[in-house]
Amino acid sequence: MSISLRSRLRQAVLLGCVSGAAIFALAAGQASAAATYPGGGSTFSGSAEGWSAPQKECKLLGTVELGPLCEDEGEYTQAAGNPPGSFAAHTKGVVNAASIFDSKVTLQSPGFTVSAGGPATLHLERQLALTGLVKLGPESGYKVVLLDQTSGTQTNVMEKSLTEESASFVGEDAAVSVVGGHTYALQILTEAKSTAKAGVLTATADMRFDNVGLTVGSGGNEGPGAGGKGNGKGGGNGKGANGKGGANGKGGANGAGGISSSRLSKLLRSQSLVGAAVLKGKRLTVRAKCPAKIHATCTLTLQGKLNRHKAATTHRRARVKKGKRKRFVLKVKPAARKKVKKKKKLLFKEVARVGKTRATVYRRLRLVRK
Repeated sequence: MSISLRSRLRQAVLLGCVSGAAIFALAAGQASAAATYPGGGSTFSGSAEGWSAPQKECKLLGTVELGPLCEDEGEYTQAAGNPPGSFAAHTKGVVNAASIFDSKVTLQSPGFTVSAGGPATLHLERQLALTGLVKLGPESGYKVVLLDQTSGTQTNVMEKSLTEESASFVGEDAAVSVVGGHTYALQILTEAKSTAKAGVLTATADMRFDNVGLTVGSGGNEGPGAGGKGNGKGGGNGKGANGKGGANGKGGANGAGGISSSRLSKLLRSQSLVGAAVLKGKRLTVRAKCPAKIHATCTLTLQGKLNRHKAATTHRRARVKKGKRKRFVLKVKPAARKKVKKKKKLLFKEVARVGKTRATVYRRLRLVRK
């Protein structure tokens, strides 16, 4: 074999090794990337996004159905949400001194197939609105079930009891595991019932849900062994499964070295945008904060929006230290100036990056003119 031929063969082998390593690294990166289901998460911005109400019943406790005196539906509502748009279990009942009703509505997401298995985080925001039912000793609640349509099994993920109205949407998170390649659906089983009798009264209950998503991968809660040192000598929760290098350890997904995307989203919604947006001429000033509970510096990007798909302002990006605030000055786009001037509130898109974790939230702020 000639020297030139031997040299060309050696180069080909080396190139193959480098290409293989690159492909492996790319595959590993894709496998660890976070994915949110169904379809990136259900924000209900403009439609029900494939959600339905496959089961519903409303009846007198222990007797027969109320028929036309009791109505229940699973329905999309454009008015309520964070931002506007949500899917709700709606109940309307006409009760009297002899009747106590119990309404159950099941809400279900479209099916989705997860590309990778492992730990996952369910995030949702819910609101309970009552009319008349307040006088009837209301008992409401919901349970979230993950249906594995591939294996025919189901997992209870979250269960909450509600006895009071909530003026705003409240975020909730829960951990669960999924199997790669399996097809799933989320079910939310809701119940609203009266426990006290009264005179003739029309009572309604609306249990609304928004920003529902199951995040799988690096954006979800990492499992045991994901992090570095744990809290103390024993790790995250001691020497067991979440011991040294456990999920809640000092380098784990929820420790000082990382944060889940659902946790990041929740903190942004409740703590990031501060006060009102101030409009002065062509410029819009917004204050944003990197929540101290993130335990790391945030890279924040802000933009004013006429709606989720149409920008009202330019965008600005800045690094903000944990617990600190920063003023973002955004320039209102010429085509949007007339509409912005007429608005009492404006929608803002905020994108935050902390390490390798990224989250996007939308919030409406009161608009003040100077």
